[in-house]
Amino acid sequence: MSTSLNRAPLPAWLWLVAFGLAAINLRAPIVVVGPVLEPIMSTLSIGAGTASLFTTGMILCFGLLSPLAPGFAARVGLDRAIAWALSLIALGGLLRGMESVTLMLAGTLCAGLGIAFGNVFMPSLVKRDRGDRLGRTMGLYTVMMGVGATISAGSAVPLMRASGSWSTPIWLWAGVGVLSALLWWRLALRLPAGDGTAAKRPPMSRLFRSPVAWTLTLFMGAQSLGFYTLQTWVPAVAIQAGVSEATAGLMLSMINLTSIPASYFIARLASRLTHHSLLVLGLCALIAVALLGLILAPTAAPIGWALLLGAGQGGCFSFALTMIVLRTRQPQHAAMLSGMSQSLGYLLAACGPLLFGALHGLSGSWQLSLGFLLVLLAGQCVAGMLLGRPKMVRLGDD
Repeated sequence: MSTSLNRAPLPAWLWLVAFGLAAINLRAPIVVVGPVLEPIMSTLSIGAGTASLFTTGMILCFGLLSPLAPGFAARVGLDRAIAWALSLIALGGLLRGMESVTLMLAGTLCAGLGIAFGNVFMPSLVKRDRGDRLGRTMGLYTVMMGVGATISAGSAVPLMRASGSWSTPIWLWAGVGVLSALLWWRLALRLPAGDGTAAKRPPMSRLFRSPVAWTLTLFMGAQSLGFYTLQTWVPAVAIQAGVSEATAGLMLSMINLTSIPASYFIARLASRLTHHSLLVLGLCALIAVALLGLILAPTAAPIGWALLLGAGQGGCFSFALTMIVLRTRQPQHAAMLSGMSQSLGYLLAACGPLLFGALHGLSGSWQLSLGFLLVLLAGQCVAGMLLGRPKMVRLGDD
């Protein structure tokens, strides 16, 4: 199962349980705050600007802090690094459930740092331990993230109403983080403090000279920007076009639900292919048809447009993560590539909703904003097709 220095193989079922729990913690804590944001604002007497830091602050953490992750993992060992990341996520969840703006912002920083690091570590972990089962393991990774996000978003309001406190759903997921961290610490403490990779890790500047690394980074950034933008604005776009509020909400749910099986299928398929350009073209075509549908005939088939968006965006996200593993030869290189692509990708994603809304403010309609996403999608498609060629990231030591 594993090739790490002095590492005893884990039973496959235990590895998968630990892996799945870690993946759930990388999405659920992000979305659990959104559905209960209004009660939080009321309790704390804060405005929308401050409240937005509890969600957009996470994305900014991903972009700014991800580059620090590979060096940390090289120093303490990948398993302990994951345990530390999950511990930060758990601590952040506990703080975010407190009725204090200061503590909630501190918790957002802790959880954001933990998730930023976890996002980087997971592809490296797959590269190290499941090199012979990349497709199904990356598929499991994206599915567990999607399941965690879906359950977290769907259960937040019922849990708040049942308990009478908006802290309950946040603390529930903090509890999941605690259990996950305890499991990973139990596994990690069986190993030496380092894994021997720090001395072998090449400088990050070599990665910046790799065309493959930059095409993956551009693809990751474009797909992240499109995803988070539509997650924010799809209901508003649909409602203004004449779609009912209930159907607009259902559209967002269907995007997220459809992305789960799509992400698993694409990860499995991508791991079996040598050339991936046609796969990227097909995924981007699904998104393009959906965007054109929202521009030209938003009320004709709103659920259909949502299904196409879910399949295309879920597939693109899974493809990007799988390419991190397939385009590198060593686990530490996968961590470096993951840090680079996700850092710049999430920084771009943080700009998307603001720019989309600003374009709507200039024109008074959503056509200009949706047209911007189509132009962005064209660039994403080109980057993805270049990435689809069977070329590896070369850092001069492999």
